[in-house]
Amino acid sequence: MNENLKMPNLATAQFNPVPVPVPFEEYSKKYEGHLHITRTPDGVVLMQLNNNGGPIIWARPIHRAFHMAVRDIASDPDNKLLIITGTGDYWVGYGLDPGGMKSSGIDESTHKARAQATIEDYTGDAIPLQENLIYDLNIPTIALINGPGYHMDMTLQCDLAICTDDTVMFDVHPHMGFLSGDGINISMAETMGSKRAAYYMMTGDPVTAKQAVEWGMVNEAVPREKLLERGMEIAHRIMEVGKGRPGWLRWMVEVVRKPMKTRFANDFAGMFAMEMYAYMIDENVSHNDESIIAMWNSGDIELPHWEDNPKYYLDINDYY
Repeated sequence: MNENLKMPNLATAQFNPVPVPVPFEEYSKKYEGHLHITRTPDGVVLMQLNNNGGPIIWARPIHRAFHMAVRDIASDPDNKLLIITGTGDYWVGYGLDPGGMKSSGIDESTHKARAQATIEDYTGDAIPLQENLIYDLNIPTIALINGPGYHMDMTLQCDLAICTDDTVMFDVHPHMGFLSGDGINISMAETMGSKRAAYYMMTGDPVTAKQAVEWGMVNEAVPREKLLERGMEIAHRIMEVGKGRPGWLRWMVEVVRKPMKTRFANDFAGMFAMEMYAYMIDENVSHNDESIIAMWNSGDIELPHWEDNPKYYLDINDYY
């Protein structure tokens, strides 16, 4: 044995400082115009998806901002519970051009362009969009679904969900010709059951608030004006049980989220790859106005102009 060999120990080793998490005051402003983030003194965070105070426009900016913000929220030990909601009377009702219902500013004209969009936008952002929420965020999550819409993925992936009583849920994929492989398939199968999920993913038929409650997709449906109030009531109940019991608050998340985590671990990457493969080989699969309009028509819903929806920023402390 080499007698001159010395093992490092905590008393003698030199360590560089570990960067501290981004402070709330910084990241809460970082995504303004896409995500409005406020927090109560005891750590209940409200993240309101929006477009400059108006309804969500589902496009690259919100796609990217969401998973980056969730990572910042997850890294902040002062955050104890997250509530997610939208703006206006619809969850996601609009694509990139809300006036014309044009849902893509992405070039899909060639295989090369589709490959670029796949790596940058679809898998590039859509994978962490959901994985960060499910795997990285180790605090309870509550979705407040503020009306009809598509891209219900993140709401159904939250630990608890409440919707307005006029909510209608769509899987937009069959209307556009996409495979439902990007996480909505897992979210629907886990919350409504495999047979029902197969039907709605293949037909694109709407799911009403009443059905969503009966099938277990959401916990309850309430009048629109009661949505945030009810969400805060439930948040306070969870925080009260967890008060002085950080182990309960942390590990209960693991207990309730285990089924969703297991489904994602088994199926997410492979199913997403199938969706992108079909997208690459079939030129008739694309984002377009007609497909989304057909989706809304199938639910007898007439979507108003984006500008006609109310614009507002929420502050969770007003309901604290």
